[in-house]
Amino acid sequence: MPISRRRALVGAAVCALATVLSGCGKSGETTGTAPSKLVFGFVPSVEADKIAENAQPMADFLSKELGMPVETYTTQDYAGLVEAMKSGQVDIGSLPPLAYVLAKDRGAADVVIKTSRRGSPTYHCMFTARAGSGIAKIEDARGKRIAFVDPSSASGFLFPAAHLKRKGLDPETFFSQTVFAGGHDAAIRAVYTGDVDVAATYDDARNKLEKLDAYKDVKSKVVIIGKTDEIPNDTISVRSGLPADMVARIKAALLKYKDTPEGKKTLDDVYEVDDLLEAADSDYDPVREVAQAMGVGLESFQKKKDAPKPAAPAKK
Repeated sequence: MPISRRRALVGAAVCALATVLSGCGKSGETTGTAPSKLVFGFVPSVEADKIAENAQPMADFLSKELGMPVETYTTQDYAGLVEAMKSGQVDIGSLPPLAYVLAKDRGAADVVIKTSRRGSPTYHCMFTARAGSGIAKIEDARGKRIAFVDPSSASGFLFPAAHLKRKGLDPETFFSQTVFAGGHDAAIRAVYTGDVDVAATYDDARNKLEKLDAYKDVKSKVVIIGKTDEIPNDTISVRSGLPADMVARIKAALLKYKDTPEGKKTLDDVYEVDDLLEAADSDYDPVREVAQAMGVGLESFQKKKDAPKPAAPAKK
């Protein structure tokens, strides 16, 4: 996959962000006036209807604490959620690291909360392969097929690609085929079914599949063969321009909710989160640095969005 193709793939996934964040839409201008209701936006890691259903108790709690209606809203992708925040259609967003950085650097969002999983505010990308495949480490995957998640995903593309480059393995030519599965669980399923040889996902994306009867044995059939450096966890961010006192109330309500029995269950159901912590923008500088090293910039994105396609076989 040539350099131009990789840049095109990155652009294809986040070009909508660049278009929106470059200053489109006067509807996104804010005056600091408190809205009469709040909209909480999510990007599904599994089925969208399940995310909306599982997130409703959180919205109901926030509504009670804030004394105003709070609705849930599910978008198909990161670009859609950031666009909705930029335009003022969504007030609170569950943004993954790269989408947050892109949104923040163009004045669309401000982080208030970072998530914790398994007691940590950071996580890793993991590389997986099918057990018994002979692939014990990522170096063994030369000429094999890999499933990344999405070109705009920190753990599903950006960090694993940077990790490969640091090892001297060019992600554009090292594999015979590169596909973007569209979801972490979908990438794991592709390894499980043999559609690809390896996958790059967040650690541990097998957990959700393991809860399904059809994939009870996923951890014995899909094994970890490597991990990247630490990545900051995803955020709960607010759209830029919300009044400071409202932002403070939203943060306090979320921190209160996570300590309730219902909150613990909902956070686990939505995104396998075990805690919510106060966050600062500087927590996401590692994501900015890797994005810069990988040449993922806001100014050079394509104007046209086209779906990622499998890469051509690498030259031997």
